[in-house]
Amino acid sequence: MATYRRSPQGDVGLQALIDDSPAPRARMSTAAETTLICGLGSALTATFSILFGVTLVLGTLAVLTGLVGLITTHRPDVAGSALNVLGFCLGLLAIAVVGIRYLGIDTAIGDPLVPWLAEQLHHWNAKLPQPH
Repeated sequence: MATYRRSPQGDVGLQALIDDSPAPRARMSTAAETTLICGLGSALTATFSILFGVTLVLGTLAVLTGLVGLITTHRPDVAGSALNVLGFCLGLLAIAVVGIRYLGIDTAIGDPLVPWLAEQLHHWNAKLPQPH
């Protein structure tokens, strides 16, 4: 049985309770984190026709690491199954958007935003100090 040091007020230290907690220590799955990042990247780039190659690479990575994440997050000491499923679905969605584009349906809804984004980048870059 664990013994706890009490403060002068009679309280048990919170850290002592946390350290002796019977809850199992879980770690986050690296594959799940990678899946989420690649899935988000592929979903964000899928609407720009100039970035379809990047979308395919990130989407494929999201799907492959998602499969690994499904296996690793099945264990009770590994967390991240929700992140993994979200990234996996985003990767599949991005690949589907590119596939629909190749079927002839225009999915590049972000292309009209490119001039505005370039203007914003130039505007904010002008405010930064320039190297000499």
